[in-house]
Amino acid sequence: MSFNWINWINMAAVVWIILINVIVARKGLSDSFNSKHFIVNVFEQIGRYGCMALMILPIFIRGWKFGFRSVTEMLVWICLTILLLVIYSFLWTKKANGGVFVLYWLAFVPVVLFLLNGILLRHPALIAASFVFGVFHFLIVKENI
Repeated sequence: MSFNWINWINMAAVVWIILINVIVARKGLSDSFNSKHFIVNVFEQIGRYGCMALMILPIFIRGWKFGFRSVTEMLVWICLTILLLVIYSFLWTKKANGGVFVLYWLAFVPVVLFLLNGILLRHPALIAASFVFGVFHFLIVKENI
């Protein structure tokens, strides 16, 4: 099973993440975490937007196609993507009372989503971008807590 040059399911997932973040920002529930080190902020943003783009487009993949070895693998991918999006949304509802635990999970869930998509879609660039995003995202969260 393969997708052509664009992954519409992951496009919906990225839009979901963006919408959640916009809603949270408009309600004033999000803290704008930044590092005091410019380069940390730059690499975190490169990783974040790189992950979003690479989840949708098969850039740097031979044949410009996403693919799965089996239908079961595709179903695991869909279920995990949906589950992680639901968890991410739920965590935002608990942020005000959740403390440090919720903040770290809000940082952890998107990284896992990007990494799992990279692994299941066999997308080395997405795997690399998820590591860049994860490392620098956690540094920023740790610095701000």
